[in-house]
Amino acid sequence: MSIIRNFIQKTFDSIVLVCYPFIKIYYSHFYLRINNLIGDYFVSTIHNRGIDLRIHGFGRFTSPERIKIGDYCRIGNNAHFHGSGGLKIGNNVQISRNVTIYTANHNFNSATHLPYDNTELYGFVTIGDNVWIGMNVSILPNVTIGDNAIIGMGAIITKDVAPRSIVVGNNKVVGFRDLPENPLMFGKEFPNA
Repeated sequence: MSIIRNFIQKTFDSIVLVCYPFIKIYYSHFYLRINNLIGDYFVSTIHNRGIDLRIHGFGRFTSPERIKIGDYCRIGNNAHFHGSGGLKIGNNVQISRNVTIYTANHNFNSATHLPYDNTELYGFVTIGDNVWIGMNVSILPNVTIGDNAIIGMGAIITKDVAPRSIVVGNNKVVGFRDLPENPLMFGKEFPNA
């Protein structure tokens, strides 16, 4: 009995070993195609957009009529943009996965309700050109991020970010970006990224 079990196990292992690369390639191709189709749908919901906007996978864009996105921008999977207070994203902005941008907040200074009332307080968010926003970043209302800034992974942006700043954590500036003489736009140079 153990000889048969051993033979079956080795046969199964051999089949898996031979087939695994093909299954992985097929799955990867299928997954990318589905993400592209889903992203194309979400791009179509944002009417005020520049050329070659790419959204990689799912996203949630509330009040898309109040969202304006520039040319050659890339937005990662699982983005959440709450646009009711107004959101303007410049050209060649690269936004990673799981980024949340809020342009409204609850009124927590209510004289009658705790923890907040049913009033939305709006705050426009502006993101300049050539900004790179890392994974899991949260951007709150009434914020302007200057051109060529980098926002590090997991940062919480509660106040304005100066141009060329490199920001991590809770608005901590850790440096400034050096810019090349004639920079190329990532979104334009690498259209399939």
